[in-house]
Amino acid sequence: MLAGLVSTPQFGTAANLANVLEQSATLAILALGQAAVIAGGMIDLSVGQLVGLITVVACMLFEAYPAMSLPIIAVCLGLAAFVGLVNGELVNRLRMSPLILTFGMLSILQGAIFMLTDRSVGQAPPVMTFLANGRIAGIPASLLLVAAIAVGAWYLLQRSVFGWHLLAIGNSAESARKAGLNLASRTRTAFVLSGLCAGIAGLLVAGRLGTGFPNAGSGLELDSIVAVVLGGTLLKGGRVSVAGILGAVLFLGVLSNILNLLQVPAFTQIVVKGLIVIAAILVDRPREAAAA
Repeated sequence: MLAGLVSTPQFGTAANLANVLEQSATLAILALGQAAVIAGGMIDLSVGQLVGLITVVACMLFEAYPAMSLPIIAVCLGLAAFVGLVNGELVNRLRMSPLILTFGMLSILQGAIFMLTDRSVGQAPPVMTFLANGRIAGIPASLLLVAAIAVGAWYLLQRSVFGWHLLAIGNSAESARKAGLNLASRTRTAFVLSGLCAGIAGLLVAGRLGTGFPNAGSGLELDSIVAVVLGGTLLKGGRVSVAGILGAVLFLGVLSNILNLLQVPAFTQIVVKGLIVIAAILVDRPREAAAA
């Protein structure tokens, strides 16, 4: 924050800070879903393309059926949850590494998007536009949505029996199995939550852009993993911090905003993100050793 104020005066304006929060909402929701998977010692690389698919599908459906906003939202969330369910089922049945399997799903979803369209299509329903850009009592609606999801994620992952079981699986899947935990059920639920959060994030992106942009989710899977790890969640699973994830998302949002205000070229920003990924992994290694 201080660096932003010093480097560029525009950073500290109320409008810009509100913009940072609104832009960070998508990543916050996506990272909270990713946290459910990583907490259990897995990973979901498909969420970025799932965001793109939901963005395109929502806008295409609304253009075709403009009077059915709420059913369209329900269909999109159902589709996102279904993709998560498929990921979870395949991990359980095929006994494949979630990294490899969800990378395959990433390719499938990317192909599906470009089978539907190779350009921006349709328009976002007013309810999604309001959710992404509107205000409730002067507070960004997207920020209130993030707060509600964060509270739910905090309770589910850090205070519920489901969360404790998931963390136990992340610590040692074999020990959790011997203790009688249903690994398949917890894995399935974690991926469904990840997919559902990606669906909500996709609707927010559609509302913010106002149209279905096929590449809207490109790179978000990596950003979500970085946010989770920087936020104090172990990449190998077994520990999670919802508050830490929100702090990491804010840090990434502020960093991106400062780079944009300083007119840093897009390719340079990609290099910076890559360095942050490496730093996140290096930070995670001593935490893993301490938790072992």
